[in-house]
Amino acid sequence: MVFAVVLAAAGAGAVALKARHPAQAPGAVLTFRSVLNTFYLPRYTAPGHAPWAPEYRIRLAAAAAPSGGSQGAARQVEADFDLSVFKGKADIWGENKGYGCARSGFRVTCALPDIKYGEGADFLPFQVKPKPGTALGPAGSIVVTVHSADAPTIRHTTRVRVGSPYLTTRNRKLTGVRPGGEVGLTPAFGNRGDTGVDGGITVMVAADGSTLLPRYGNCRYNKAAAATEAQCDFPGPLPAGTAYETDHPVIAVTGQDTRSGSLHYSVWPTADIDGPSQLPGRAVRGTGEVLRLRPVDGGAFTGSESYRSGGAAGALDFETTRVDDVEAVGFTIRGRVGEEVRTEVPYPRGYRGDTMWVTLPDGVSLVTRPPQDLQSEDSYCREGPAKGGPVACGPGAEPYAVVLLVRIDKRVEGARGSVTVPPGPAADPDQDNNTAPVAVEYIP
Repeated sequence: MVFAVVLAAAGAGAVALKARHPAQAPGAVLTFRSVLNTFYLPRYTAPGHAPWAPEYRIRLAAAAAPSGGSQGAARQVEADFDLSVFKGKADIWGENKGYGCARSGFRVTCALPDIKYGEGADFLPFQVKPKPGTALGPAGSIVVTVHSADAPTIRHTTRVRVGSPYLTTRNRKLTGVRPGGEVGLTPAFGNRGDTGVDGGITVMVAADGSTLLPRYGNCRYNKAAAATEAQCDFPGPLPAGTAYETDHPVIAVTGQDTRSGSLHYSVWPTADIDGPSQLPGRAVRGTGEVLRLRPVDGGAFTGSESYRSGGAAGALDFETTRVDDVEAVGFTIRGRVGEEVRTEVPYPRGYRGDTMWVTLPDGVSLVTRPPQDLQSEDSYCREGPAKGGPVACGPGAEPYAVVLLVRIDKRVEGARGSVTVPPGPAADPDQDNNTAPVAVEYIP
C-alpha cells in the first residue's frame, strides 16, 4: 500500500503547530506504517440510528536518521489531527487519553510517549459518530501532522467520503476430501453498501491443514513451495450493489494426515489493507495466468455490521475422509527404579472423549491415591475392571492429556506396553492405528 506521506517543515499547513525543530541535524525519522487513505463516514439512518464509523487507527514507526541518532528514540512526539471536515457531519468522541489525546472543537492532539528506534506506536486517537442529514459523496479531508523534538515533521491527508461500502463474503463447507488431495477455494465478495470502492480490491488467503500452489501471476505467496499465505490484487472498482467471484479457484493441497482444515480469506480495499496483514512486495509471485473476477449474485453473502468498509472475511472449511479416524498416540514413562513417576497419556488424534486403555510395561505398576490427595483440576488414570489388566484413562477434563501415576518397580530390558483407544461413533477408516506403544526410559 502506498501512503501519501510528505516530509515537511513544521510551520505552514492546514493546522497551526508549535515550533519543535531540533537545533542540530535530526537524529530520528518518523514514518506512517499504516494510516487510512479513505475514511468512509456511514450515513445516519432513521429512526435514530447512527451506524458505527470505521476506526481511524494510526501506526507510527521510528528509526535513526541516516546521519545517526544518539538518543535511541524519537522524543516528544505529538500527533495533531485536523478534523474540521466533520463539522455538521459527525460528532467527535472517545479521545484516547492513554496516548495523551485531547480534543478542542474539531482538533485532536495526542502527546505520545517516546518511540524507540525499531519500535512504534499503534493507537486509535478518536472516534466519530455520524449526524443526520448528510449527503452522499466527497466531503473533504482529515489532515494528520506528526512532529518530534528529534525528527522532521510528517503529514498525511485522508480523504473523507459520506457513505460507505459494506463488504460481504461467501462461506462454504466441503466434506469427503482425499488426504493429500487438492481443495479449491473460489473467493467471492460483494458490496452491499451505498458507496463504491473506487480503487482496487485485495484478497488475502491463509491455509490451515493444507498448503497453497503458487499459480497466479497477480498473487504473491509467503513461500515458493508449501505456501500458507497468499495476496491477490484486483484492479477494481467494486461499485455498490455488485458481487464477484474469482474465475478460477485458489488451489491448496491437504496434508496426508489432515482430518480437517480451512482456507480463510479476507477482502480489503487495496489502498487501505491492514498494514501488518499484507505480504511484502518482494514476496514470491505466481508464474501462471492472471486470476480474474466474474460477476455473481451476492444476495446470500454476509459481512460485519461494525466493520462495513474496513474489510470482510470468509472461509472454506473442509473435512477429509480421515475426519473420523481415531489414532492413538504413544508415550514414554521416564524415571528411576523405585521412584513414583508422573507422566501424561496424550489424547489420541481425532479424540471423541472415550476411555483410553493403557497396558503398563513389565516392571511398572499403577499408583492410586485418594481423591483429596490429587490436584482437582487434573484427570487421572485409574484401575480397570480386570485385576492386572489395562489401566483406564479418561475421559479427561484437561485439554491435551490424562495424568498417569506409576511406580517403576524394577528394570526390565525391552519392556513395552500399549495405549489403545476404541473407534469413534462414526466409521473409523483405519483401525490399525488405534493402538500405539508405551515405552520405559530408565534414568541412572
